[in-house]
Amino acid sequence: MVEKEIIITNSTGLHTRPAKQVVDAAKTFKSEISLIKNDRKESAKSLIKIMKLGITSGNKIIVRCEGEDEEKALTSLVSIIQLLSE
Repeated sequence: MVEKEIIITNSTGLHTRPAKQVVDAAKTFKSEISLIKNDRKESAKSLIKIMKLGITSGNKIIVRCEGEDEEKALTSLVSIIQLLSE
């Protein structure tokens, strides 16, 4: 298992469009990928579950990956989240 804490810098947070980008990227990996906010953990492969977290700009979240391609998944997802635009 690998994980990294990041701060959401996208001014609108993870609303539907950027959350869908995260889901699409997460689904390309075999690993279990989770987003954690305030001890609430949800699958990064589900748009509805990401939306339930209510991630807004400035929030700290943890990206956690566990599985055979966990390192690659973590690097990719962290990069995508940090580069999100409106």
